[in-house]
Amino acid sequence: MTTSLRWLVFVTCAALLVLGPFNRAFKDAERYGYLTDIMPGDWGATNIWLDSTGCAVDRGVWLALCENGKLVPISERAIADDPGHALLLDLWSLATGKRATLPDVARLNTLVDTIGLLALAGLLFALRAWLTAIVLMALGPVEYLGWMATSPHWSFIGVASLGAVLPMALAGRELGLLSRRGGALWIAAGLVFLALATLIREPIGIMGVLLSLGAAAVLLVRRPKRIAGLALVSVLALAAFTTPRWVVAARDAAFDMQPAQRLARHGISHTLYIGLGFVENKWGIRYEDAYGEETASKAQPPLVFASPEYFRLAGQLYFARWAEDPIEVSRIYFEKAWMLLGRPTLYPGPPFGIVLLIGLIHFLAATALGAWRRIGFMQGLVIEAVAVGFLLLFLAQAMAALPSHNYVMPVNAFVVVLPGVIVEFLVRALLRIRPAW
Repeated sequence: MTTSLRWLVFVTCAALLVLGPFNRAFKDAERYGYLTDIMPGDWGATNIWLDSTGCAVDRGVWLALCENGKLVPISERAIADDPGHALLLDLWSLATGKRATLPDVARLNTLVDTIGLLALAGLLFALRAWLTAIVLMALGPVEYLGWMATSPHWSFIGVASLGAVLPMALAGRELGLLSRRGGALWIAAGLVFLALATLIREPIGIMGVLLSLGAAAVLLVRRPKRIAGLALVSVLALAAFTTPRWVVAARDAAFDMQPAQRLARHGISHTLYIGLGFVENKWGIRYEDAYGEETASKAQPPLVFASPEYFRLAGQLYFARWAEDPIEVSRIYFEKAWMLLGRPTLYPGPPFGIVLLIGLIHFLAATALGAWRRIGFMQGLVIEAVAVGFLLLFLAQAMAALPSHNYVMPVNAFVVVLPGVIVEFLVRALLRIRPAW
């Protein structure tokens, strides 16, 4: 099959995705229309995003609320919330002159997931991992677009897919799997996607930047003469990761509003600290934001919950628990890891631990034996390395925070990619040894 014909297959799959699952999910968002004038959405922050879009229409400002004639930073009401959804909805309202509604939130989630699926599958095609891409396009729509709602969680699988573009594109470009121009375009897109991923979900942005920096480090060992280019991409990746801070800084510089007491992003130290309370523990820590508020109020002097000072305190308390009893902390992490490893993330499917084990064994064995190069499937090495990396990082997230399906479900992007890589590996290996028969 020629390259042109293969791309025709991809374009056909993409068209079927847009005309079928995407179109259906986009229209199904209307189911939330009946709530608009009757009751608020079931995710508290969602209602604050919508209020922010009203302020955007009235005052032309983003990430702010209009209260009693004053502009209030959205972080004062949507506490410890990543700014991505609110920002995108505000920009939409600024462009259309209309306040966003609950159906618009569901449509935004649908759009992010569809872009994530198409971007990841498109990169797989560009890397010439044809079968892997087709498997993703065939199995992906059910996971990406099978259901949609108005909380941010429903966009996370698309966000994770966007976060995988930069490390794959960087490795693909340096290993000669992408042309010079094509590689540069995919890396540029990956940087934009990483910025968007961090805006929408900071922990997934952390995963994307860690894997990008890891890819740059491994490539630097292999190709030390490429230090300038790899260093530049690494710096740009770190800059993309800081996008939420720059967006808030730009708002503060452009508009006169009361100073924000709380950070307009997720706040990792808070999650790490209360994450120790997801299972029974000797300190009585609870996995509840209310516990964090109690901790802030009991500080001397009392602190504003989700303020920079509170996050510093939460970080200090977290490391103090490690210093006090590392065995207890390790037990907590082991219990949470086992909760995730022992159950499927993809239904129907094997437990996540089995998927991870198969991926690790195949990746390590194929790499140790030099099989990727021998069968001409170096792109499989790149794709599987990033997929397994995300599997491990989502396991780490479950250990550090909570093994809830809502937060682990985005890993299914790579649970779907993994069998595609393994099947294509086997097919290419069989095609290589067939002439010897």
